[in-house]
Amino acid sequence: MTPQEITDHKRKWMMDSYYESTVHTDLRSQVREWCKDHCFQWRYDIKHFTDIYGDTVRFELEEDFDAFNDWYKERFYG
Repeated sequence: MTPQEITDHKRKWMMDSYYESTVHTDLRSQVREWCKDHCFQWRYDIKHFTDIYGDTVRFELEEDFDAFNDWYKERFYG
């Protein structure tokens, strides 16, 4: 996909519906790496500082959302 196609695709699913997780800002680089390694670029979006010490990760598909949450909970909560 071209950068414009990626942007258009993201805009479409973000206006419709998506799955959302909140993560700690200290873990931003690890979250970004996981997303790059496990999801296509057009199926996730990361927004920085959406809360105090919090970033928001949005996914187009529930399967990506579930896999991310499983990894995040296991990795950072034991």
